[in-house]
Amino acid sequence: MLSSFFTPASIAVVGAADDPKKFRGKLFKLAVDSAFQGPVHPVHPKAETVQGQRAYPNLAAIPGGAELVLIATPGDTVPGVIRDAVASGAKAAVILSSGVDMAELEAAIGDSGLRYMGPNCEGYIGLDGPAGTFAAVAEAYLSKQRPAPRPGRKVSIVSQSGGLGFALFGRGLKENLDFHAVVTTGNEGDLECLDFVEHLVEEGETGVIVMFIEGLKTPARFAEVASKAANKGVPIVVMKVGRSEAGQRAAVSHTAHLTGADTAYDAMFERYGIIRVFDQEQMLSTAAALARFPHRRVRKACVISTSGGAGAWAADLCGSAGIDVPVLSTALQQDLSEWVPDFGSTANPVDVTANAVEAGGTPLVRVLERLQGSDEVDAFIVNIGLHSPGRIEKLADLLGPVFAGATKPILFTSHILPIDENMAALADLGGQGFHSYTACAAALSGIDRYAAFLERWQAREPETPAGAAKLPHLKPGVLDEADPRALIDAYRIPVPPTARAADRDSAARDAAAMGFPVVLKIQSPDIAHKTEAGGVRLGVGAGEVEAAFDEIIANAKAYDPAARIEGVLIQKMMPKGHELVIGVIRDADFGPLVMLGAGGIYLEVLKDVVFAPPPISVDEAKRLILSLKTAPILGGVRGQKPADIDALAGLVSRVADLARTETKIEQIDFNPVFVYEAGQGVVAVDALAVAVDPDAAPAVHH
Repeated sequence: MLSSFFTPASIAVVGAADDPKKFRGKLFKLAVDSAFQGPVHPVHPKAETVQGQRAYPNLAAIPGGAELVLIATPGDTVPGVIRDAVASGAKAAVILSSGVDMAELEAAIGDSGLRYMGPNCEGYIGLDGPAGTFAAVAEAYLSKQRPAPRPGRKVSIVSQSGGLGFALFGRGLKENLDFHAVVTTGNEGDLECLDFVEHLVEEGETGVIVMFIEGLKTPARFAEVASKAANKGVPIVVMKVGRSEAGQRAAVSHTAHLTGADTAYDAMFERYGIIRVFDQEQMLSTAAALARFPHRRVRKACVISTSGGAGAWAADLCGSAGIDVPVLSTALQQDLSEWVPDFGSTANPVDVTANAVEAGGTPLVRVLERLQGSDEVDAFIVNIGLHSPGRIEKLADLLGPVFAGATKPILFTSHILPIDENMAALADLGGQGFHSYTACAAALSGIDRYAAFLERWQAREPETPAGAAKLPHLKPGVLDEADPRALIDAYRIPVPPTARAADRDSAARDAAAMGFPVVLKIQSPDIAHKTEAGGVRLGVGAGEVEAAFDEIIANAKAYDPAARIEGVLIQKMMPKGHELVIGVIRDADFGPLVMLGAGGIYLEVLKDVVFAPPPISVDEAKRLILSLKTAPILGGVRGQKPADIDALAGLVSRVADLARTETKIEQIDFNPVFVYEAGQGVVAVDALAVAVDPDAAPAVHH
């Protein structure tokens, strides 16, 4: 679909100017100077030539027309240019202009099938194809001799911001990344960033995709596109900005209150292996590592340094990123001592001392070769001074084979300010230099995160379509007792023995039948938070039921005189277990999300929660459970027995099935959920559910 942007037969530049220093002149010049080998036609209403090439007064005058049209004329002229493009048979357009009347633009396109990028974008560049931009960094790149192909995967940038997209390109070139394409989508009147990500993944020339986004135009397409990238092993590194307050309509449940503006994006990123970053150094370091090195788990790193202090610093930063720097075994240290002087260290960090480089690099290379074959470490950070001209060039004959045969990432850095020559030389050999230990730690963390995702992705269970809703006729609003009970029965939610009483005498009989103590709860579709209304009594014993019944009825009427009172729920009071919360919220962009959180004070104070989109397999549910900060408590601490993780995971999986099947459920909380010792199961003590018309405005907006 998008080949007309990347491999067109011909290009026309409407608004091309003779002066290459002006942006419309630069647009034409860069199209001509790009790797595109076909004809590039300037279109100018008056000029006979532009920059020495024959110009045409309009698109219709170009013999054979142009497949791709680059437009940089004033915004009010763009619909007319598009009409001419459609009439002349163009298939694609890049609209760099701003101030375009979108209604007129769409009318000009009609049903022609022409696709466009923009408006108000900075265009794009295919490093092996056309350039449709006036960006200064693209001009600088095209004016220089292009580097020879280097080992590793190519990176593509897809950005909604033109300025930031090309800024990342410039920084990435400085970091010796090898690029395939840079695409900036601007206002996304037609094509959006996901369209270009999908094309780049399917095209097969891109090994890593870097994205800068504020949000997604069509979030419903995200899962499909991200799945394609995952299936092909193409990691996506995202910087998402534009955090805003979540517009929470009728945020009744705990789940809804704990949902922030970016909750759904984070959950979707986690599900599909998207690596979210928060600054440019982290983004480019992660992209460089994923482009240059094997995608494998990195739990343990070895720091090899010519400076003891610098090595210790690197080790500390690895630890803060969750990467262990273990002491090497006695046998391995003994092996390394052959190449490490007595005044160095073989423990890890391995201090090879400056002698390793001064001796021609052989000691450093031998240490790397020995460690490559050890299962004690997964990756290496090599710190040497990269300030001296020719340093890497002198080591090239030794380092080249090490990089070529490496099965583990080898990151180079320098505690002394490195020079560009040495950093470029590392990339030429198939290595990568990083400007800080923080960047190294981010790079290794990114590799590990993506490798861990691929393991989960490849082992995932086949996804089956959602079934038909089991309760299709739920009325909008807070559900009364009957409907939540139907949900509980339909999805096998374990709950305590329960009965609903309309009067004090039947309440006493029901309580006696199930055994004391019991809990009494007001039943009203108009009272969502029963405790606030004084509508809950805990630990009610024999002879106390009638008075408790009268009390909570009176409290409820005082709290809301207009509330519909449907009776009192009598529930067997369950023994305490580990307290958790399981909930569902329906997000405006991505649909249902399941929340799992530690209950009680952990929920209110620590907000120890995780969110995930359904479906959720039992194995995935276990991973979510173990990702909670309080998960070690469930494993058994201070003599306590482990909790029934299997039963909890099964419940989370069934709630996820409920979430994607019952489309009228907008919010639901099972709170608290008690988890008992292994083998003794779980129980959802209370349920709150809110239904909505699926065609109404959703609860959470981004």
